[in-house]
Amino acid sequence: MKSSRFTLALILAVSGAALVAQEQADPKTLIASATLNSIAQHISGAQARNHVLEMCPFERNRPAEEYTSGTYRESLYAEKTAKEYGFSDVHIERFPLGAKQWDGEMGELWVTEPGPAQLVTRYRDIATTLATGSRSADVTAELIYVGRGDTAADYAGKDVKGKIVLASGPVGAAHNLAVRQFGAEGVVSFFNGTGKPIDRPDQMGWSGIQASADPAVRTTWGFILSLRMGLDLLAKIERHQKVMVHAIVKAAEYDAPMNVVVATIPGDGSTNEEFHFTAHLFEGIAKQGANDNCGGPATQLEAGRAWIEMIKDGTLPKPKRTVRFLWVPEISGTTAYLRAHPDLGQHVVASVSTDMVGANQSINHNSLHLNQTMYSIPSIINDVSRQFFEYVGETNREKLHNRRNGYAFQNPMIDPSGTRDPFNYNIEKFYGSSDHQVHLDWNPRIPAVQFGNWPDAVYHSSDDSPANQDPTQMKRAAFLMVTVGSVFANSGPNDVMAVAGVALSYAQQRIAADLRDAMAFVASATAETYAENYKEALNLVKQAYVRERLDVRSAATLALGDKGVSADVNALADTLTASETADTARVKLAAKAAAARLKTTFTDAPILTAAEQAAAKLVPARVANPPAAAAVPGLASPTLTGYYTQEARNFTDGQRSILDIRNAISAEFGPVSIETVVNFFRNGEKQGQYTIVVK
Repeated sequence: MKSSRFTLALILAVSGAALVAQEQADPKTLIASATLNSIAQHISGAQARNHVLEMCPFERNRPAEEYTSGTYRESLYAEKTAKEYGFSDVHIERFPLGAKQWDGEMGELWVTEPGPAQLVTRYRDIATTLATGSRSADVTAELIYVGRGDTAADYAGKDVKGKIVLASGPVGAAHNLAVRQFGAEGVVSFFNGTGKPIDRPDQMGWSGIQASADPAVRTTWGFILSLRMGLDLLAKIERHQKVMVHAIVKAAEYDAPMNVVVATIPGDGSTNEEFHFTAHLFEGIAKQGANDNCGGPATQLEAGRAWIEMIKDGTLPKPKRTVRFLWVPEISGTTAYLRAHPDLGQHVVASVSTDMVGANQSINHNSLHLNQTMYSIPSIINDVSRQFFEYVGETNREKLHNRRNGYAFQNPMIDPSGTRDPFNYNIEKFYGSSDHQVHLDWNPRIPAVQFGNWPDAVYHSSDDSPANQDPTQMKRAAFLMVTVGSVFANSGPNDVMAVAGVALSYAQQRIAADLRDAMAFVASATAETYAENYKEALNLVKQAYVRERLDVRSAATLALGDKGVSADVNALADTLTASETADTARVKLAAKAAAARLKTTFTDAPILTAAEQAAAKLVPARVANPPAAAAVPGLASPTLTGYYTQEARNFTDGQRSILDIRNAISAEFGPVSIETVVNFFRNGEKQGQYTIVVK
């Protein structure tokens, strides 16, 4: 697009020639069709995979020089390539790890009896085979099988002192018992945490041993075997053979830093706002992997290269907002960087994390997931990302309507060196555990989503190599980065209402899904559950409208301070009020009919229990600088766990009551008792995490 202003144009017309070629027009998006096609042609999936081949061609013993110099191979390559491509402000920032970095140097496991001596596994050949955290040793001892080895009962009647333990359970848990409690010399495990060892019997899953803070607690070593290797050793033992093994381990520790590679596509100077891309180059310095996660930074490198090229040739304008790329140690690196630049987080409009985006979907039987923000921070980043996911999915699958077009994809986005697979995708609720979590938890909170393939048949294993990646899927992932990033980097006051319109359309879809579930609550009620089900149904509808009004209003974050545009967006969000009234009435009509069927009493407004009335008067607030977590006697149970806990904290703003928070998290994850939520906050009050006042 040659225009100097980036216009988010809905596609309103399709040429007559296109209508002959396809039965259905391309889906309408915030970016003009011709520009989308140009973006796709600029991006090379092959080049993205080439970056993986340069950075993480195989899992290797990282040389000592990388630790002592404080700069790792992947960091140097990403920095050099970003400079060649024309990124700005390219540099490596270093941050302390907080602990010494473990490094394996040598590891061999041999069977010496029954002879002749036979090598089982070697660290030089397969880096995954040596458990991280292992200490140097040279031991020959009898091998004793202890089952899983992760409970004390597994050792009943077995003398493992001075022996080497063979276990089918996790190496760390087996080491804690076998070595530290029962005196074994070390552990050999054929556990694979990926969950599919039968499908891939030669795969080894990354795992490790945790050192104790107490120097008196013994730490030795562990080897990881494949399922086939482990069963071969077990077969010898089951034949009542005395199996002797020789384990040799050499390991070291270094005061090595974290590396954060930074690169930008600078804005035009009209605003200090930014849009962020994050991807982890490192998941622990010792572990390396092609898809998890050199694939993320590699695909971002290619997306940035293409974007810069398109700015130069006029396809895309110079962005208003700076686009910042952070290639980091997972979570810890993003956290360290934002802490080192406290003003930066004040100006980030949104962020995308790409974690495992290059997987071959046929090999892994997976799809690319869009993991959205949690309900406590509804945002247009979900809606804009979803629109382009759907665009790629709709135009890169074979439809019955395409038969007249030679059974072809509608608008194929295929790399010449990749597969011709369709684009499988899923729009998912929030899931954390990657770098987007850091932005979501920041203060102020930054809307952030994750793009990632799942499931992954080679996840965290010796099989995570470039052979399992697909340049076609990497091309599509890079396309999604450029399109989503362009909307956020280039939008101004003239574009905000178009973005808000997309948010409103998806808001209505999500509300409809919540209404469906609300009606199901009522329809499934029994005489005993009627009151609670009716209450939950109304709550689902209420929380849906609270969430979606905020979602539409979030489009105003792109208004660059234009108050008139912000007012228009708020007015658009307020149009949802009429449908909220209608949906609430629909639930009440269903509830009235259910009451008649169940021969129970219908009330227009459900009656709160005594516990709910009390919780409605309790308003928690987070303590600004809470004490470190410590054991406190007398904590109540049951209490919240998992994402319930996380969202309860997020919804705690000093204004919502405990009942309000209970209702919000119940709508997001499913009903939870008010007593459980009260216990959570009362326990937090005892631990110094919260204050609670009576309203």
